[in-house]
Amino acid sequence: MITDSKIPSRPADSRCVEIKPILLVGNPTSQSGKALKRIDLARKLLDKHELEHDFESTLPDGRTTQMVTKAIASKNYKTIIYLGGDGTFNEVAKGICASGVPNKICLGMLPAGTANDQGKSFGIGSAKNDLEKNVKIIKEGYLTTLDVGEVFAIDDSETIISRDLFFDSLGWGLSAAILAFRNRELQIVKKMPVWREMYRDHAVYVRAAMHELAINWLTRDRFAAEVIVDGEVHNLMGLSDLVVSNTVLYAGDWVIDENASHDDGAFEVAVFKGTRDWTSKLIMLHKRNPLTGNLMKKIGISYSPNFKGRDIRVQIFNPYKDKRLPAQIDGDEFLQADHFHVKVLPNLLNIIVPKNYRWI
Repeated sequence: MITDSKIPSRPADSRCVEIKPILLVGNPTSQSGKALKRIDLARKLLDKHELEHDFESTLPDGRTTQMVTKAIASKNYKTIIYLGGDGTFNEVAKGICASGVPNKICLGMLPAGTANDQGKSFGIGSAKNDLEKNVKIIKEGYLTTLDVGEVFAIDDSETIISRDLFFDSLGWGLSAAILAFRNRELQIVKKMPVWREMYRDHAVYVRAAMHELAINWLTRDRFAAEVIVDGEVHNLMGLSDLVVSNTVLYAGDWVIDENASHDDGAFEVAVFKGTRDWTSKLIMLHKRNPLTGNLMKKIGISYSPNFKGRDIRVQIFNPYKDKRLPAQIDGDEFLQADHFHVKVLPNLLNIIVPKNYRWI
């Protein structure tokens, strides 16, 4: 069971030695113009708290990462603040990691997304009325470090075909299929002015989840995988989902492992064996689940155990040879392949958090 008593507040590790100069990065065109208003408010609040800063808009096609790296090199920024969802966090964080001096940069968080895994994992909310509190957190400059995942997608000839970094999660199967369905739905409603305002955020996630769960239950769509965690081989059958998780919270509301830590140099590997297992974890791992694990087991609700490690190799065996499993990385679609290698880069990123933080 996950209860507040089991999650004590944790003191930050240190403080920013030097917080200025500051760069704020956000997307003024997202959320039908609402993001621009939030950016304007954030800039006023930063000025109010004497946090002079520059501003850069996010760029399409992943170019935000390169922009952040170049900005650090040219203007010697000490703090980069992102304003947006987990995708914006991902791009900005990758830009800091690519700068060659990530240990000298502080990453500030002004989250505005739906899931907000990064912010919620440290007690930082994404509501509009959280904005001034979050600016004050940045001004105080308390730091912790974040482990970073490096993932390689490998083809049948053992050639690396893609490399990327992730900060939240990497997954294959049902959760990735839900994400892909959600993205298709958003592309459709984008052309419908009234409907796109009503059908967004959690509504899209819920419909996508119900759709993919129903298909998975009806078709019994399963896959197998060989997962090697720090040299120990696990042959897994009948899987509907496989997730490698870093931060405490997954998909905004679930705790993969209550003993997980963002800076312990290891990731959790969550195994979902079929729809029953998936649904059981949906209930038992919810951050506000009031029932004890023993009581849940007495009524027949249990789930597969997790693994934990620093070096993780995943070989997917899909019964449908003509297609590969959907994959996701930090809430975005990822290259589909059958073989992946994940390495943990410990304590690579400095992030600004509350003085005594705990997840929401």
